[in-house]
Order: sequence, then C-alpha cells, then structure tokens
Amino acid sequence: MPISGQVERCQQKASDLDAAVLQVFTDDGLSGRSDARPAFQEALFYCEAYTPDYFIVWSSSRFARNRADAAFNKRRLDRAGVRLVYVSMEVDTGTDAGWLLDGVMEIFDEWYSRQISSDTRRSMVRNAHNGYWAGGRPPFGYRPEPAPEDPKRKRLVPEPREAEVVREIFDLRANGGVGALQIAQLLNERGITNRGKRWNKTVIGYLLRNEALIGQTVFGRKSRETGRRRPRDQWIVVDSHEPVVPRDLWDRVQALIDNDAENAAASSATSQHIFTGLLTCGHCGSGMQTESAKGRSKRYWYYNCRAARLEQKHDPFRFPAPELDEYLVDQICQVVLSPDALREVYQELQEAVAGWQVEHSQRRQRALDQLQQVERRNSNLYEILELYGKDAPNLGDLTRRMRANNEEVKRLEQELARIEAEERPELKISDADLVEFSETLVDVVKTSTSPKKLRTFFAGFVQRTIVEADGHLTIEYDPQKIINRPGGAVRDAVVWLPGTDSNRRPSD
Repeated sequence: MPISGQVERCQQKASDLDAAVLQVFTDDGLSGRSDARPAFQEALFYCEAYTPDYFIVWSSSRFARNRADAAFNKRRLDRAGVRLVYVSMEVDTGTDAGWLLDGVMEIFDEWYSRQISSDTRRSMVRNAHNGYWAGGRPPFGYRPEPAPEDPKRKRLVPEPREAEVVREIFDLRANGGVGALQIAQLLNERGITNRGKRWNKTVIGYLLRNEALIGQTVFGRKSRETGRRRPRDQWIVVDSHEPVVPRDLWDRVQALIDNDAENAAASSATSQHIFTGLLTCGHCGSGMQTESAKGRSKRYWYYNCRAARLEQKHDPFRFPAPELDEYLVDQICQVVLSPDALREVYQELQEAVAGWQVEHSQRRQRALDQLQQVERRNSNLYEILELYGKDAPNLGDLTRRMRANNEEVKRLEQELARIEAEERPELKISDADLVEFSETLVDVVKTSTSPKKLRTFFAGFVQRTIVEADGHLTIEYDPQKIINRPGGAVRDAVVWLPGTDSNRRPSD
C-alpha cells in the first residue's frame, strides 16, 4: 500500500481509539529493514519527550525487520509508557497472547526480509551471468549501453580512451616499478583526469584491485550479518562483460600488491630487527626494509631501500641489520636518553608548568561560557513549547534542536567537570633523580630481548632516521615524548661506517 494510504489508515485507527493525531512521521522510500530512518527515530524521540498514549504504525514490518532493533525500539516505547498499535493486524501487545504474537511477527518479518534479500541477490547474479549491468556509476574504463536484445537493460562496454588509461596504469604498476601515489602524480602532471577529477593514491589503489576491469562482477564481499569482509574464496564471481585489462597483466599486478602488503606486515609487527619501519632512505625518501641473503653457513639480514629493491629507482645500498641496530641503540642511549638531554626536557617542562594556571583558568571560562550559551538557547525553546504546546511552529525542528542542545549541555558539563578536576602539576626532580632516570632507561633498553617492544618504545619519540648511502645517519626525534609530552623535533647527525673507526659525530 502507498505511504499516503498507510497514513490515512493510521489516522482512521487513531479515530477508532478516540485519540487525536499529534504528529505524523513518514520516511518515504526508506525500507523498514533499516533502522537508520530519520523520521522513525524522530517519532521515537517524540514519544519519549511527550509520552502520548499511542504509537500507531502500519505493521510490525515497518517497525523493524531485525529482531534486536525491534526489541530495543519497543523497549523505548514501553519505558515511555506509550502503547504500540499496528493498523494492518490486530495485536494487543499489552496481553500475553499479543506479546507472543508480536514476537512471532518479528521473526516472520526478519525471515521475509532475508527472503527478499536472497531473491534479489539471485536475480542480480542471474542478470550478471547474462551480461547485464546492475546500475550505478560504471567503473572507470567502461560506459553502459542498451543491450541489443533488450534495450531496457544495459551492458558494460569498454570506453576506448578510459580503457587506454587503465591499461597504462596497470603497465606502470607491473613493469615500471611505480606505486599508486606516483601513478596518480604522473597522470595529474600530464593533465589526464578521472572523469574531470584529479587522481589520488586511494582511487588508483581501488582501480588496481577492481575485478570489473577483467570483466567480472563480484557479489558477497561482505557478510550481511557481521558487515565484515569475507575470504575471497567465499565471494560469488561472475564473468559478465568484456575485460579491458589482460588477465596475465592483472595477475602480475595483484602479486606485486600482495607481496608489498606481506612485506609491510613483516616489516613491522613480526620483524626481529629493531629499526624496521623507522628508517628512511636519504636518496629517495622511501622506507628501508629488511631483506636476507644466505651464506655458506647462515642467513644474513640487511636494511635496503624499498624503492631501490622493488622499483629500481636507484642503485641499492645495504647495511647489515644487526650491526646497524646495535649502533643506533648506542647512539640513542648516549644522545637522546642521556642526563644532559633529560635536563633540557625538565627545564622546558618547568616553563610549561609556570603558565599552567593561566591556561587552566582560560579553558574553564571558555567551557562555562559555552555551557551558559547553550542553556540560554534551550530555555528559549522551552518557552516556545510552553506557550504553544503541540501547536508550536516547526515542532519537529524544535525537538531536534532541543535534543542536540541537551547532548551539547551534557558534553560541556563533562568537559567542565574534567577541567575542574585537574590538579596543578608539580615538578620536583633533583639532578640525581634525572641521572637515575637516565640510567634506568638505558638499562631497560640495553637488556631488552624483544625487538618489538624496543621498536614501539623508540617509535614513540623517534620520528624518522634518515640513512644515506655514504653512512651518514640523521635521527629526528622529540625528546619530550619520552615522558609523553608534546614537543618539537630535534635533528642529531652521526656517521656510521661499519668495520672502520669512523663511528663518530660529524662535528668531532
């Protein structure tokens, strides 16, 4: 039945109950399967705010087609003392029999919704098998055209100019050693647009993974129940249209992307080398990754520029990973965690504490002013409601604004309470304490047997370490973050040439 007819029947039901209709809420075109319906949620809020006698709805399926959502929303009405009434069926939810029937209807509605979803999915898969396009925005490289045998349906056909750009993108990734960001930059520099828009890394990455470019339509990537992505072997893949990317080129690109993802994972959480993910190539700015080489009796590990290794951007330069790790740990202990460095941090913190009271008072006053402004706005809205009651102009808008204001009042009250609960920081650290703190940190670092824990600790204050081919190292770090305080970057340069006596600071 159309929405207008449902509204008319609901109004008649109210008349039968000898009740006046206070407000009508409709979500035209939105399925009852979704709980994210603005007017429906507004109706529930209205009932909670004004506690009318009845909440009249066409049927249980319009209330919700998910048992959990239905139970939650009905509980909201029950707490507000509002009786739920269905128009298309006689169910007295106030009786035991009515309560049981209502629960059975919830199960039936959810089953019916699932059945519709399954039927729709089967129809879409069948259409894809027949080469028909389901609609929406066509993927880059294609355009929709009427099917010769059925002009009401559409097929995807290659768009020659876009298809040429797609193949170039895949060729750059597979044979040119170029990543998604570099491809986007190259296309933008040449004035090639993505249907009038600039390319970016995310769009290129999506395009390189889009099965539509090899003529396939994919269903069931995500689980309807959990919303999570299913394993690829559980997808429904249909050959539905002409590909614009050759399958062998597609496979090479997918292998490269998968390999990069595996290397990224291996180069962080599972790496047995401390500075994996913290080293930057001074030549091209890419990350330094670990690689291995097998000798006669053991395997050797090195740091090498990722771009040099995978994309041949420049000549590779490798440093032995264990030796470089040991050297950098020594340098951080001597320079970053030294008593002198910690004294500088302590002095800066003392200066920050001196201005804490002024800053604290300013934050408190700002929060108090904002709270008073919102409360004044709410007071004005309440005056309108008291004056006009249910005949207040734009009643739905007023209730939305009141709800937003109430949420803002709650947030500001919590912020004000948090500010007022703050205690003035006290810094009383002797020089002996700083020396002891430094020695403790160094001892923890030196005796740790967990590369992952050390990597996490160093990542907290080491922003990056730049590695040059000639052995120069530049460590950029924030010493204040050693004790979880924001600060600024500090650059400290050292020279590391393994096997020589040149492990020294350039200024020596």
